[in-house]
Amino acid sequence: MSERLDVFVICTPGLEALVAAEIEKLGVRNPRPRHGGVDAAVTVPQLWSLNLRLRAATRVLVRVARFPADAFATLQAGLRRIDWEEWLRPGTAVDLKVAASNSALFHTGAIAERAAEVLGQQGHDVVASAPMDGGDAAALIGAGPGAPQVVHLRITRDVVLVSIDSSGSPLYRRGWRLATAKAPLRETLAAALIAHSEWDRKAPLVDPFCGSGTIVIEAALAARRMAAGQARAFAFETWPSFDAAGWERMKAGAAADVVAGKAPIIGADRDEGAIAAARSNAERAGVADAIEFRHASVSDLALPARAGWIVTNPPYGVRVGDAPGTSPSTDLRDLYDRFGAVLRERAAGWRVELVGAEADPAAGGALTGRLGLTFDDRLATTNGGIPVEFLRAHVGV
Repeated sequence: MSERLDVFVICTPGLEALVAAEIEKLGVRNPRPRHGGVDAAVTVPQLWSLNLRLRAATRVLVRVARFPADAFATLQAGLRRIDWEEWLRPGTAVDLKVAASNSALFHTGAIAERAAEVLGQQGHDVVASAPMDGGDAAALIGAGPGAPQVVHLRITRDVVLVSIDSSGSPLYRRGWRLATAKAPLRETLAAALIAHSEWDRKAPLVDPFCGSGTIVIEAALAARRMAAGQARAFAFETWPSFDAAGWERMKAGAAADVVAGKAPIIGADRDEGAIAAARSNAERAGVADAIEFRHASVSDLALPARAGWIVTNPPYGVRVGDAPGTSPSTDLRDLYDRFGAVLRERAAGWRVELVGAEADPAAGGALTGRLGLTFDDRLATTNGGIPVEFLRAHVGV
């Protein structure tokens, strides 16, 4: 394996700059954001570190080959030139994901068949499936012994790009969230929301709509400098070149980086079942003692005396399957009116960061406009395929 690896760190579109900043903080020079992810050149230990420590990324692909091909013969010749023994142990099952556009080779089934023939000649069983793109990849491929190794084969304008998935299960699969409430926010999106808020990890952080606790748990993990992937396995651990001793040293170093964390972190929700789920998740994540959970409605929101951050994913009345132009219910509009009043009454000097997804304004949408806040920054992204914005504001004194 070469000393430097060309990687593409996949993330939900809109989060590229946040992920690039994370990558740079891990010592990787010149990460280059582009739609749906970040390009970078890394060492093998840096590859491990990206998987272990990145909070807002979805997965890390390693580019193993790039070559021209306008016929099946040149495709197979290029695939045979790859030293597959660097990446696949004998008998490894391979999940082959194929995509093609603007190329002489365009039939993905036929492409997968020819690629499977090359890999099969080396003793690997291949299952072709749909490509995984962007931050909302649906396939949850496991990591560890016996799990399929994902290989991506993409042909664009007669150029073949072959990539190996170093992550396995998407990086939002931290291993601690087993209990969920309604419409949970993915861990990676929660981490990105916190990063966009510019929380200093010292002042209080409060989520008044905490649900199953994803935001406050991610905040506690960040405040304690606990690695996001500390409790899970990764696909690179199955590679023939994997240095198990070096990996154990890296994980030990990550464990040594953990600090006590002093920021007050509070999660509240009016749903008692959600609070129970949040407590259970926090215990699995190892941060139960860092978070105060309260069974309380937004009307009963009690904030610490010291101003801090309110970071939350409130209900916004838009869900997968909603018809275009869907308007929020009267109850939801009342909720935002009340939330805005509570902020004005009790949160002077506080910073607010929230997820907003507006219904068609002509149909009575614009829920966040009912809060009476002036948003000084907006970041457009998606949550479960729904267009949303991360909205940041400062409550006036």
